[in-house]
Amino acid sequence: MKTLNKLFGVGGGGTHQSSSSSSGHRAQTSPAQQQHPQSQQSPPPHSNLQQQEQQQQQQKQQEQQKQQQEQHLREMQEAEEEERKKGPQAPTSFYCPVSMELMSDPVMVSTGHTYDRICIEKWIKQGNRTCPCTGSRLRHLELTPNYALRTAIQEWAHAHGITLAPYVPASRHASSAPAKHLPARDHQGHHPSPHRQPRQNTSVYEAHMMQQQALQLQQQRASILHGHDEIVWALEAFGDRLVSASADKTIRVWNVPNKRCERVLEDHTRPVLSLAISNGRLFSGSYDYTIKVLKGHTGPVRTLVACGGMMFSGSYDKSVRAWDVHTLECRATCSGHSGAVRALVASRRQVYSGSDDATIKVWDVDSLQCVKTLEGHDDNVRVLAVGDRYMFSGSWDKSIRVWDIHTLECVRVLEGHTEAVLALAVSPTGCLVSGSYDSTVRFWDLLGGFRCVRKCEGHEDAVRVVAVCGNVVFSGSYDGTIGVW
Repeated sequence: MKTLNKLFGVGGGGTHQSSSSSSGHRAQTSPAQQQHPQSQQSPPPHSNLQQQEQQQQQQKQQEQQKQQQEQHLREMQEAEEEERKKGPQAPTSFYCPVSMELMSDPVMVSTGHTYDRICIEKWIKQGNRTCPCTGSRLRHLELTPNYALRTAIQEWAHAHGITLAPYVPASRHASSAPAKHLPARDHQGHHPSPHRQPRQNTSVYEAHMMQQQALQLQQQRASILHGHDEIVWALEAFGDRLVSASADKTIRVWNVPNKRCERVLEDHTRPVLSLAISNGRLFSGSYDYTIKVLKGHTGPVRTLVACGGMMFSGSYDKSVRAWDVHTLECRATCSGHSGAVRALVASRRQVYSGSDDATIKVWDVDSLQCVKTLEGHDDNVRVLAVGDRYMFSGSWDKSIRVWDIHTLECVRVLEGHTEAVLALAVSPTGCLVSGSYDSTVRFWDLLGGFRCVRKCEGHEDAVRVVAVCGNVVFSGSYDGTIGVW
């Protein structure tokens, strides 16, 4: 009470004085003050006002912080919900440029761009003859399966729990299409004449022929090495051993005489695309951008060749690198191609590189400089081979070109395959062996006018690589098998 009296300006007399004073004070109160008795009270203490203001500010700040936290939480929840709706994001190359969805069957058109098969086939059926990405006119309408990319997409989808659209192999696509101008086959697999019924009886001669065909088929199957689960990309023969590289990420070592697999190497994390042997070492190039024990390329390593104490590697990054096989250091990076480098071969002092830009470049081993660019193919150069006198190039244009290694001029064009030429090898017996997307292996006589003297069938899909060891020819196929001829 004492403190309150002092604050309100009241004297410090006794109780009586205080009472009378108060009474007198009330007597002097005006009518207006009587109507508003609260106006007689003074404002709250100054310190109390500051405390109230501080409390109000603190409450306001707490409310703002709470609102900000709630807003941030809502944004995070919304972002998580959006991510759940979108799902995990795959690399850009895994999506079809047309549908913007993950590709289940990626295929390449003549421009080198990749699309999902169902989308590009629909595009072509609508009458379009251009590349959807570039608008460039397609040189042809053939679709090349991109098996390495398909495997990478399948691995990514499996790791993230995503189910892709069912994959339909290209051979099934082809088999589902109606035969061109041919009636249905009879029970023996023949096309009957439209004017007569198929024969019901089988002659002794026909039965004998059927037995011979069955025997030949059995022999062919006995010459097929089974083991890889995916495409066989590369073969390298030495002595009585054969080394194979596959899209299943493994390298297998085979004993040729007994046709058994002796060893499986599983060091790469992506499909193995190329092999080479030099200085007692096996080098393998992979889609994981590495050559085992070597690193440097910024794209898949597609091809390898040894020459002059160096290992040369060709990559999808459009470059050729030269590596010292002793120190394992990169000696040089050879640039000049405008497309992926898919093939390398070497003569004594020259290295040849084939590219998606439809050219072949000749590199001097000593200077590591480009000596000449060979032109002539109408499409991607997929494979190269070299002999004592000639260098051979196989292309997506279905032809094989023969180049004189001294004049570097084209002296012959070999035609016969009905699809792209994917594999070449020179036999010591004077033959050139070729493998094609048409699933056949052909033998060309180099001493008799470059004639095709033999055509071998047995693979169920494209022949991707061939290798020669003595009188034996090996062929690796998209069907995952290796043929022995």
